[in-house]
Amino acid sequence: MTATAPGTREMSDTAGSMPRTSIATVCLSGTLAEKLDAAAAAGFGGVEVFEPDFVAAPMRPAELARAAADRGLSLDLYQPFRDLDHVDPNRFARNLVRLERKFDVMDELGCDLLLVCSSPLTSAVDDDALLIEQLGAAAQIAARRGKRIAYEALAWGTAVNDYRHAANIVAAVDNPALGTCLDSFHILSRGDDPAPIADLPAESIFFLQLADAPRMSMDILQWSRHHRCLPGQGNFDLQTFIRAVQASGYRGPWSLEIFSDVFRHADPYRTARDAQRSLRYLAELATEAGPSTPSAARDVVSIRVAAGPQMAPEVAKTLSHIGFDLQGVGSETGLRLYRDAEVAVVVDTTVGTVWSAPGIAPDMPTIAQIGIRSDDPVAWADRAARFDVPVAPVAAPGATAGADSDTEVVRLNVTETLSIDLRSPESADDWQRRFDLVPRDARPPAELFTGVDHVGLGIGTAAWEGAMLLLRSVFRMSVDDGLDVPDAVGTMRSQALTMDTDSGSAVRIVASMVPTQLDGHGPLRRRGGLTHAAFACTDIVATAAACRERGLVALPIPDNYYDDLAARFDLPDDLVAQLRTYDILYDADSDGGEFFHFFTPTIGEDLFFEIVCRRGSYRGYGEPNSPVRVAAELARGGTDLPGSE
Repeated sequence: MTATAPGTREMSDTAGSMPRTSIATVCLSGTLAEKLDAAAAAGFGGVEVFEPDFVAAPMRPAELARAAADRGLSLDLYQPFRDLDHVDPNRFARNLVRLERKFDVMDELGCDLLLVCSSPLTSAVDDDALLIEQLGAAAQIAARRGKRIAYEALAWGTAVNDYRHAANIVAAVDNPALGTCLDSFHILSRGDDPAPIADLPAESIFFLQLADAPRMSMDILQWSRHHRCLPGQGNFDLQTFIRAVQASGYRGPWSLEIFSDVFRHADPYRTARDAQRSLRYLAELATEAGPSTPSAARDVVSIRVAAGPQMAPEVAKTLSHIGFDLQGVGSETGLRLYRDAEVAVVVDTTVGTVWSAPGIAPDMPTIAQIGIRSDDPVAWADRAARFDVPVAPVAAPGATAGADSDTEVVRLNVTETLSIDLRSPESADDWQRRFDLVPRDARPPAELFTGVDHVGLGIGTAAWEGAMLLLRSVFRMSVDDGLDVPDAVGTMRSQALTMDTDSGSAVRIVASMVPTQLDGHGPLRRRGGLTHAAFACTDIVATAAACRERGLVALPIPDNYYDDLAARFDLPDDLVAQLRTYDILYDADSDGGEFFHFFTPTIGEDLFFEIVCRRGSYRGYGEPNSPVRVAAELARGGTDLPGSE
């Protein structure tokens, strides 16, 4: 494996005193030496030695101890020791011999803490009195050897699968060499209440392991082995969990134990840096006041589309059809400014920047930048820096090459092809004046849209976890439960993220996971299109009529959809007729909120635009209609159907 270690600059605290951090070697890819290098480069204080990593390594125990010390790392935990208790006393006696051998290894490692998991076997002891006796015998050996045992309740344990049960067993043994290990995955995956953790004696909690996970309905063991993720990348309520841990008085290390198919293939340095960032985010959540984010993020003021010379005319024509008029041209930058009311779309006609990223082809126009108005971009830059996210002032769109950077604009790269720019109100207005004006269209401005409702993005699997963490930690975006959306070309994982703003509106991103190129860079294309900007309006029928008058032929929706719509929803016949006429799709929630939307055909391989109208408290994105849109795009003739010649 080849990896380039990033700089080892220590990150500043985000929430006052940062706990000492640790990471299990299983979280990282590569050899054991590479894992240690990555953990040290990211600023971790210690590691958990995952036994399979150690067994497969050429380093002897003393060599591993020296290698860790040379990198400034402590060996915080040796794990896991499985299936200690047993209903067969002879087998249990053999397990105690095995325990002694592990302590021999730990002597050479210089590590005094061993993780012992509750047993998932049918031979596990299901009588508390006998289990207390057996764990007590193990604790006596540990005490004699100068070691400690952290007993962990596996979520799939046969007799002990609840942290409260494990804590009661530990309390009954009453030996200072035996304590508990609290693991957020094993507790939260079962839906257990973490509040009672606050009542556990701090001295009885020997270790803390942390992991997040997306909500899934599946076997817990498979969930655990393949789908854990870093805090801030999943859907667990880690804020409540970590506050209960802190209330107990636990002051030991915060350690990450992540079993992830994605991390097993990822650059260990990038994973380790994301991992350290996730713990700083969690530390911020743990504070009594909660996260302190800069105020006055307002709204999305601009979208930049990287179209290139080949697709720029098609993008421009579609924008014109939906109400955006050309307002200015950057003669030296290749940027073209289109506006409707307060919404700006910049089309980049050059070959470069985005297409230098592998996987982005000239016939694949994409959204490359989202501009957000903020009263204090510098405060956002400071926040990003606290999470070790690179930021820099950038030249404003329309500025000539070599122009002075606009210090009121701060750019954060979310992926290798997408950035978010935070703009002061002055910059949000002034940068548009830097374009050379063009003659105005004779027709009056359309003024159809009130703003950007949301932006839809395809993010490759390799970049997915890092992008989710950045959006949640730096921008404090909240997440809905992820969805698996099936359509005519497969099933796609979708995640909606929202940042509420001081203006009362919201910045919304709908991210969809798509496969990454074989070279590890850039998302693969997905038939039917995926990347889009959705513009908000107040009257969907009037807007659709205006767009048609300007030349738009909306994505045609089959009559079958409207026949079914009339059966599913109690809508007036004349409304259904209007929706059918203008190819408008519809959805409603249980609280009476409504969502109307229509689409442009896909431009090139991926990009399209969406027009939406929300009514009431509707918070979704018309997800039930997504398969209809994809099927309609395939049927349009721009993309062959599966199996066609």
